[in-house]
Amino acid sequence: MTKHLADHRSAPDMARKKHFWALVRRGNQDTPHPTIRTLNQRPKNHSDGQRVQHFLRIDRGVTA
Repeated sequence: MTKHLADHRSAPDMARKKHFWALVRRGNQDTPHPTIRTLNQRPKNHSDGQRVQHFLRIDRGVTA
């Protein structure tokens, strides 16, 4: 009787483990990626109240 498909070992995944551990080591830093920092520091153009008003206006069918 042969082994079930789930019982067979897959190909060596050492490259996957190396990549995983590199991410874990990098994740311990407190500084995020520069792109994320830039996105978080962008000035906001509209307040939430104005944005909701615009969505409601469009939902009512007034587009101009």
